[in-house]
Amino acid sequence: MATAEDDLEQFNQFVRERLGSTDRAHVSLVELMEEWQLQHPMDIQQAENVAAVQAAIEDFKNGDRGRPAGEVTRELRESLRTSKE
Repeated sequence: MATAEDDLEQFNQFVRERLGSTDRAHVSLVELMEEWQLQHPMDIQQAENVAAVQAAIEDFKNGDRGRPAGEVTRELRESLRTSKE
């Protein structure tokens, strides 16, 4: 298991690489942290994601086919009162 010091060193390296490959004026520390977290999920997050996927597979096996994406987005637009764009 990585220590906090290891994590910090790896994050530091990640930030330096990202800043070297992008326009620094258009990237924030928050965005870098969010990108880092997506690429390096914590064990509990990964376990929750695996459980959610397994539950979805079981639902599918039991006949649940979900809802059409168009139906869901239409409801979201109506509830948020946004345009179609």
